Amino acid sequence: LPSRKYGSIRPSQRKNNGLAKIQAIVDPQNRHSLQRVLAAMTWLGLKPEDLDGSQDEQIQVTDKVPDPNKAKKIAEEREEVWEGLRRARLVEVQRRLQFLSDDDARRVLKVKLGEGVRMVVDDDLPPVEKLDGMADFEEMRERAFQKIKDEQQRKAALLASGFLMEKKRLDEADRKIAALEQRLKEYKKAQADAMAEKKKLADKKQEMIRSQVKKAADARARWEDDTYDDLMSRIDKARATRTKMYSKEGLKDTIEEGIKRRQKCFDQALEREAALLESIEESNRTAEERLQVRRQEQSEELQRKAEESRAKFQERQVRIYAQNQEWWDKKYEDHAKFQARFNSSVQAGQDFMKNRSKSAGALTKQAQTKWKANHDRIMATRAQNNSDLLARQEAARQRTEERLALKLKCANDIHSFREVKYKTWGELQRRRWEELQRSRDAQTQALVLKIAEGQAKAKAQEEGRAAIANRRQRIGADSLALNDRAKEGFIRIKAEPDERRIIKVMSDLGFEMPKLPDEDEDEEDKKAF
Repeated sequence: LPSRKYGSIRPSQRKNNGLAKIQAIVDPQNRHSLQRVLAAMTWLGLKPEDLDGSQDEQIQVTDKVPDPNKAKKIAEEREEVWEGLRRARLVEVQRRLQFLSDDDARRVLKVKLGEGVRMVVDDDLPPVEKLDGMADFEEMRERAFQKIKDEQQRKAALLASGFLMEKKRLDEADRKIAALEQRLKEYKKAQADAMAEKKKLADKKQEMIRSQVKKAADARARWEDDTYDDLMSRIDKARATRTKMYSKEGLKDTIEEGIKRRQKCFDQALEREAALLESIEESNRTAEERLQVRRQEQSEELQRKAEESRAKFQERQVRIYAQNQEWWDKKYEDHAKFQARFNSSVQAGQDFMKNRSKSAGALTKQAQTKWKANHDRIMATRAQNNSDLLARQEAARQRTEERLALKLKCANDIHSFREVKYKTWGELQRRRWEELQRSRDAQTQALVLKIAEGQAKAKAQEEGRAAIANRRQRIGADSLALNDRAKEGFIRIKAEPDERRIIKVMSDLGFEMPKLPDEDEDEEDKKAF
């Protein structure tokens, strides 16, 4: 049997055989070990004999039961109850196997059924490093130690790297200053050459501007002369025009020409007004003719519609009169039928009342005779029922006196009653109660063990954290001492230009000389980012 998960607890060989039979029922695929099956049974407060049916192989019923058939029936019923109990327990074990964890199985296997809840001893707890979560704690503690060491090494490497970087930075600064001075000299020379070139270009541009200014001044003078000559010619022309326009001969010709134009316009207006008046008169005559034709057509249309309307009205009057005549005839016919029906109904009612008055006495006598016969029959039936009831009560009294000697209870003898109530259902209740009590004790014991394991784990973690704190303090003290020695060594390093002696000082301090990255590697890293 595998015992790595559940400790060193192993069932006996005889117990193994019983557990193997139970395992074949609850775990036909053989996915769980015998120890796990035993743990599930213990968790539920069950023993192997509660499931294999060995304690119920022989079912005995007392010989005091008077009826052998009833005794056999009680035995069969008891066997059925025990078998149902066993099947229910097997189902519970099968269900518990699916949800029982390895830690709960390990804890519950340390429980002894029937002994209640006991104190926890050292043998009940597994080693601290095997508890759940302790591996992670140990790994975390190792990571903390390694982090402290790496921090110490990082600080030392940072000091050495800082010195080397400072030295490299100073060398790089000297090289850059020399390169800057060379670039400044080249820049000043290039700047002087550029200034001389710009001065030549400025002189050429200034000469070109002066020539363009002179050319523009000449063009402006020519434009002013042309403008003045044009202005003077326009003034002379205006003077001649005014002289001609405001002279007496010129004014007379202008007035005569205006009179002629006005007379011509008046004649044209008269001609247009006469043409317009003639066109209006022609339009009025044409409109009057069309209106006369339209009035005649409308008069004929109205006369035709009036004649059609009178014809339709007369036709409607004739149709209405015919309908009224038909309605009157139908109403008269219906009234005649109603009158005949009413007269016949009145006559039938009178005849019916005459016949009923003749037969009322005979009917009353018949009803009274029928009531008397029914009353006599009911009273006879009631007397017979009372007699039968008294006879049944007397028979019951006699039967009760006869059964008292048999000592029966609820139509059952006392021995059968005790066998069913106490030895079947009472025993079932007792077994279930013991099973529940053992299950509660086992689960409580497992919980106690779990709490004890948690306390042990917490105690171990507290001790581990204390060890980490102490180790951190020791490493801090060592770091301070090392820092003091490193400062003294780095003061000597700063005054020492020889790199080999610097490496020797670093080795004496217990550090490795760090290597600075090459420039090519730095450029590649910058390109990569």
